[in-house]
Amino acid sequence: MSNRYEYPFKSHYLTINNQKIHYIDEGQGPVIWMMHGMPMWSYVYRKLIPPLVAAGFRCFVPDLMGFGLSDKPENEHEHTLQSHVAMMAELISKLKLKNIVIVGQDWGGPISLRYALENKSNISGIILLNTFIERFPRNKREQKHDAIITGPLPKIYEILFKSGKLSTYLVCKLDVFRKFVWLKWRTGNPSKALGAGFRRPVDPRAMQNYMFPNSKAESRYAIAAFAKMIPNSNQHPNASYINQIKSELEQWHIPSLVIFPDGDMAWKPEEGMAIAKILTDCEFNLVDNAGHYIQEDAAEEVALLIIQFMQTKISSAYSDVKNKKQRGKVRGSG
Repeated sequence: MSNRYEYPFKSHYLTINNQKIHYIDEGQGPVIWMMHGMPMWSYVYRKLIPPLVAAGFRCFVPDLMGFGLSDKPENEHEHTLQSHVAMMAELISKLKLKNIVIVGQDWGGPISLRYALENKSNISGIILLNTFIERFPRNKREQKHDAIITGPLPKIYEILFKSGKLSTYLVCKLDVFRKFVWLKWRTGNPSKALGAGFRRPVDPRAMQNYMFPNSKAESRYAIAAFAKMIPNSNQHPNASYINQIKSELEQWHIPSLVIFPDGDMAWKPEEGMAIAKILTDCEFNLVDNAGHYIQEDAAEEVALLIIQFMQTKISSAYSDVKNKKQRGKVRGSG
């Protein structure tokens, strides 16, 4: 068991493509796969795990390569969106996880959704926290013309984090990305104009655990890579790969839940509402006084919404499948 603050979970590791991948696997019952974004790791879900386990669910919470307790290759080019999806798919296959409900936030959204779309028979439900399902537009004009849900990246973001070697230097050597998104973590960031990483104060002991996995410059190449992987034009290598998510979701009837914060620095509540409208069997919930890292700011509220969704939309179907398997075993032994 870990002695990290509010993280008393047993760590597990599997090697995928010569990289050691860390994950948490707690509880029994229907599987909930919680996928973090960046620059976070499984720690961001720590306060959701105990209530979900107590409610009768199995929590599978991995760390992407380059984050948390997983290996961190010292090469930005090791990271592609497709390779991260493939690594998670292999991890799920090795663990024989079935009938999964995904929970994706930030980059955890596209990663878990791409897996879901490529493995629909293994997915029971979709839960999206603040995230994106299609590329970003170049500007407001293109957003309106092409009816793109997400707004354009702020110019300062593009300059700091999508400018080639300069951005790699700023992210890896000067740690500018984490300082930028975690601004005013001690008090909570009240900015209405820019939004916040954390809207509510973060316990210093928790912040130490957010900081330590990528505390050295050579451990931050994943952060630099993911910032550049955001597709903000049709020419970006990830544009079509992510745009397919929206078009596929429009055709997929599956129980879904969308939960957005009211104070995110990346995505506005109306963007979450638009995602919920695309999903054919979906409920939308807005959480007040929460920033980008909604799992930290509003863990209790988010956990309650997930439990309600699981109990009303998923658990009965899971029980039916389990009972059918048990009846089959009885018949086979007769």
